[in-house]
Amino acid sequence: MRATLFAWCTSLGLLLCVATPAHAQYRNNSFGFDVGGWLIQKPSVVQDGALIENTSNRPLRLENGLRLGGETNFKMSADHWWFTGRVNLGFLRFPNPSASDQSIEARYDRAAHADLGTLLGVQGAMGIRYVIFTDRFRPYVQFSMSYLRLFSFSDQADSECEAGVADLCGNGGSSATNFLPHPNVGGVHLQPGFEWIFTRDTAFHLFADVQRWIIFNAADNNAVVLGAGIIFFT
Repeated sequence: MRATLFAWCTSLGLLLCVATPAHAQYRNNSFGFDVGGWLIQKPSVVQDGALIENTSNRPLRLENGLRLGGETNFKMSADHWWFTGRVNLGFLRFPNPSASDQSIEARYDRAAHADLGTLLGVQGAMGIRYVIFTDRFRPYVQFSMSYLRLFSFSDQADSECEAGVADLCGNGGSSATNFLPHPNVGGVHLQPGFEWIFTRDTAFHLFADVQRWIIFNAADNNAVVLGAGIIFFT
């Protein structure tokens, strides 16, 4: 009798130990919030030694910024596959080189920095996340597509280019036309990351969102967001 009882208790204990790590394995939804640094590569606005005159062919010269994001995820047919949707808010600025640098790009960047100030970027994205392991430590890889809309709230954005930078203004027009010629940006993303479930139904999230901005008529941008956040499984 004692041997049988001991065997049952041992089996139950082993079952609990095996089942405990997979807290989120049978959850179907999650949502989370994160913050990250947005690092953006700057294509040149100089071609054949001169400024690109046609403003529609000028690339975006944005520099680094801050991104706040929220995501919601839905499990698909298996524990490994999830559909994810995101909304991000980015706070981005143009470079501001020192006044001693009188190169064409430095003068262009200073004028854009002064006239447009901090830009607000609103980005929506949808993608598929493949979770490699589904227990407490959940490394994953994600592919997604996005649309980014850039806004400037500076009083100078819709004003004519100032006389001091007239040679940077192409065929005339506003500061926004010359320094922010592509406010609508598409993107493709490849994002490796991991979720670590440190307590029941709550995970720490760490990721690197590698992006390719797709801009028509101008050079594309490469970018990456390095971020961390919290995910809640429901």
